[in-house]
Formats: sequence, C-alpha cells, structure tokens
Amino acid sequence: PYCVGRLCCEPLLGMAETEASILSEKCRRFGLLGAGLVQDSMLTLRLAEAAQNPSVVEAAAPEPCPAPSRPAVLKPSATVNGKTLSRDQILEILAETVRVQGIVQQEVSALARKLAQERGEKKSKSGGKKKRKPLSFLEGHKRILELDLPKEPLEDYGLTEQSFQKLLLQYEEDEEVMAIAQQLLHPAGKGDPERAASINMEKIIEIHKFMVNEMQKVLQDFLELPQDVRRSFTGKGCETTAELLVSISVEENLSIHCEDIEQAVIRCESALEGHPEFAHYTEQLSNMMQHLIGAAQPRVQKAEFVQLLRHMADSTKKAKAFAKKLYEDYRSKTCNIGDAYRRFDEFTAEVAEAAQQNEDLPDLSPVELQLCHDEYRDDEEVRCIWEQSGVETSLMMQDSMNPMFSGSGSSGPKSPVSDGKGNKLKCSEVVEMQELMVDEMKRMTEQVMLCHRDDPGRTWKAEVTIQMVQALASAAVERRYGTSAEEMTLAGFQHAQMLQRNERFARASEKQQEILMMLARFCGQDISSGSRE
Repeated sequence: PYCVGRLCCEPLLGMAETEASILSEKCRRFGLLGAGLVQDSMLTLRLAEAAQNPSVVEAAAPEPCPAPSRPAVLKPSATVNGKTLSRDQILEILAETVRVQGIVQQEVSALARKLAQERGEKKSKSGGKKKRKPLSFLEGHKRILELDLPKEPLEDYGLTEQSFQKLLLQYEEDEEVMAIAQQLLHPAGKGDPERAASINMEKIIEIHKFMVNEMQKVLQDFLELPQDVRRSFTGKGCETTAELLVSISVEENLSIHCEDIEQAVIRCESALEGHPEFAHYTEQLSNMMQHLIGAAQPRVQKAEFVQLLRHMADSTKKAKAFAKKLYEDYRSKTCNIGDAYRRFDEFTAEVAEAAQQNEDLPDLSPVELQLCHDEYRDDEEVRCIWEQSGVETSLMMQDSMNPMFSGSGSSGPKSPVSDGKGNKLKCSEVVEMQELMVDEMKRMTEQVMLCHRDDPGRTWKAEVTIQMVQALASAAVERRYGTSAEEMTLAGFQHAQMLQRNERFARASEKQQEILMMLARFCGQDISSGSRE
C-alpha cells in the first residue's frame, strides 16, 4: 500500500483484465462451483468490461502486437505441480463444471425458496407474533447434504482449485477454453427479466447491504463451532451452505429471488461501476466468504508458514529499497519518468520470475495468512518474522472491509507493528499526507503524459504505471514526514471515523481515485492513435 487513502487499494475497474485473470480471481475467492447465488457482483462488472473492451486487454498486454493475440497453434497440454492435463481434458473439466454449476444453482435456489416459503407460512399461522429463529449453519449444511448434489469434477482428476487456476492461465489466449471459462464467470441467468427490471440501483445496493449483514451472522455462527467441527467441512460445503442461508434470508425478508439480482446488476452496470457503497459491500461479501472457507481448512505446517513469511519479508525489504533508490534518482533528476518506468517494469519482471522459482511455497490468501498467524501467534519465531514480512498492513485493509476478519473470532493482540509511529500521528497530519500524496501523484501523472507526447511509441502497462506513480508519491510523503507507508496506513485506520467526516480528506481521496482511473484509462487506450479520453 503506497498511499493513505483506502480507495486506491481497491480493485480498479479501469485496469485492463482478461477473462482468465478474472476467472482466476473468482476461483480464488469463491471456488469453482458453489450455488452462484451470492455472487461477487464487482467481478461480474469487471468481466463485462473485459469482454466488451478487447482493445484494452491487448493494449495492456506485456508485449503488445498489432496482430490478433490468439495463437494459430493450440497448446496441446499444460502441466502444474507435476500433473499434466491435455487440452481436451481441460475442456472436459470446464464443460462438466459448467453443467454441475447450473444444477447446484438451480437446486440450492429452489431449496432456499421452499424453506423461506415454509417459514413464512408458519409465521402466518402463529399470527406473526413470534419471530422464527434462522437456520443454524449445521442445519443448513444438513439440508445441503440432503440435496445429494453432483461431485465436483476436479476431484476425478485429483486437482485442487488453485492448481486448476494455474492451468487455466496457461490457456488465456485460447478462444475455445476461454469461451467455456466465461460461462463459469457469467452463467446463463436463471432469473426472470421482468422481475430483474424492477430492481433499480438503490435496491441493488440495499440488497447487498442486507446480504453483508446476513453473511456476518452465518460467519459468526460458523466460527463459534469447535475447531474439529469446523474442519470437518469442505470448502465447497461451507460456501454452498452460506449461500443457502443468505438466500433464504433474502427470499424471506426482501421477497427477491437471488437469481434475479445478477441480471439487475448487469442492467445497472454503468451506474454501479463507480459506486463506493456497492464496491464496499461486494468486497465485504467476498472477504467473508474467503474467511468462512479458510476457517474450515487445516493450516499449513509452521515450517512452511515461516518459509513463506521469510520470502515475503525478503521481497518487502527489496521492494522498499528499490522504491527509495528510484525516488532519490528521480528527485535528483538522475533519471526521468520514462527511465523510472523502465526500471520499475524490470523490477516487476524480476519479482514475477522470482515468484515462479518459489512455486513450492504455500499459496495463501490474506485470510489464510491471518488464520495461520492466529494458529502460530504464540511462537516467538513466527511473531518476529510476521512483523518483518509486511503482511500486517495488507491485512488491515481486509479488516477495514470486514470487521469479523480477525481469525476464528479471536481477539488477541495484533502484530507489534501497531505500536509504531502510526499511533502518534494526528488526524490533521494524515490529512496533510493524503493531500501531499495526491499532489505528487498528479505531478508524476503529468510527467507520464508529457513523456508519452514526446515518445508516442512507448508502451505503458497499467499495473506497472499505477504502482510506479503510487510508489514514487509515497516515497515523497515519507521523505517529507519521515513516516513509512505502513505507518501512514495504520494512522489512516486509527483515525478512520474522523477522516470520514473530514472534507479535505474526502476531496483528496476522491482526486486520488480520479488520478488512478485516468492512468488506467490512459494505459489501456490505443496509444498508437494518440487519442486521449
């Protein structure tokens, strides 16, 4: 996190993405199947943009080419973690997964409607005086098991969802594979178009807010179960049970079919795309679903966890040293913005290459990192390397989106990072830092535009450009105030309530988001035409 404001750390809708990368993120968040009833609507919007904006994807590719990006020769097979699957096998898995997903969605949706109706009838018979207790997680899971839903196709091939994601990314330029994968991202709507048309933007946001509250109850109920009971569930069982329970509540309290919501989201796409409340609620749903699934899984061994943290600590140290040196060179005019971009791009490539060489390290989401930390937090070695790894700040971002994120309901102490300088910063200082951050980002963005004007043939990758601008701006703030990015972020959270009411901070955060979106659009445009949005 190279900034004070929370907005710049949220997913940027303007950044170029492929169907493969969005599918990978969806798998990461929700798994491959699930009922598909509690959707990540923000991912849906991003998929729609990726599908409707192919030129953006091509412009942001690592090595743009005027020729079509689809290869003439199809990749016959792919290997991950020592397991090789043919292209036909991958197509078979995808097709079967699409089929099973449709069955699961239909069955769970019908069950939710049936249970909501039964509960409504019993309430009517009692005169509506007695409020019925919602189904517990265990009761909901029992009803899911009674459906006898089809088995997940990956099981037949001995694949995990993470390994299948990696396989799919090797086929992101294969039209046939991506076409079927897109059906997983955006399955055929089961809802009624007329009912969906009656759900306006305000109602969509109200529904998502309600779903967040219901999901919090489901997660709390699950976390209160004994650990051995929690770990007896599969991730898929947890996910589908949660979707059933939330769907029942939506049906019972709002009289809305969950399958109609997704159609309504697509219909209101343009209005929802930049809506902060919508983004906030969808991110909360995503984080809570990750937490639910993660809390059911056994933790990685302590030795593996420590190995991963050491790797992250080393990466964080190198990144900070690189960013500091780059800023000093830029400030002293040893390099211009074009040179800074080239060096940043090369460093990013080196980091990616190093990550590939460490495939044996466990692949943990932020939720899984926090849960592992909760498991091993009393170990002195873990406490020490956790602080060095720089994980704490990114987890605070998750905390801000999900108040129940602090691992298995525990309320123990956080990392020692919370005892740093961030505690001593005043709210007024945080506001000044945010304003300086925005001024520096604006200045550097202008330099990027001027560099493009002088060298229109240069390629500017969105992810690299945005990270570079944020890193340089953050370094400028750190130099002025002697405060690290982590301390700035921590102070921002500690003064969150006051900052939300501060007009200067709100204006600066809004301007910061505008700059980031402008950079994303600039990098995604066809720069050879020299056009500007």
